[in-house]
Amino acid sequence: MTSPQPTVLTILRDCGGHAAEIAAITRDAFRARYGSGDAEAAILAGLRKGGDVIAELVAVEDGQVVGHAMFSGMTVDPPLYRMAALGPVCAQIDRQGAGIGTALIRAGLVACAEQSVAAVFVLGDPSYYGRFGFSAAKALAVACAYSGPHLQALELTPGVLSGVKSVAYAPAFAAV
Repeated sequence: MTSPQPTVLTILRDCGGHAAEIAAITRDAFRARYGSGDAEAAILAGLRKGGDVIAELVAVEDGQVVGHAMFSGMTVDPPLYRMAALGPVCAQIDRQGAGIGTALIRAGLVACAEQSVAAVFVLGDPSYYGRFGFSAAKALAVACAYSGPHLQALELTPGVLSGVKSVAYAPAFAAV
């Protein structure tokens, strides 16, 4: 008797043609955790339509999309540096806890660095995002509509946030 072949997780930066699968996974994941995922799916569509996407990645396993992460542009004051917002990010419900989100976030941070993004912000659980180096303390001095204990920042260029007064998420976030 042979053992089943282990599945291979592939991270793709080309999400073209996967919008419907991504929307379904996003709705399901956020509905299971927070009661609704329609706003998150609408944010994704709005970011694409607004041209605000810096990096969009999918995780594919056995030919199926099992996870997704979006990094979008932010408005920065003063506008000396390029910054990104991470989110939404999710994995298929039956694949959560399997490292898909971690792989997507790590690959997305690399993609952001390659595109001269100096810092990335995220709104989420500090214990989860802290594993990647995100820090609420780094975001504390930067004004944002989402300021608070769950807004965190990660400097891809060390010290870049010291002169930043404020950041604003893309309009798609406020539209929902």
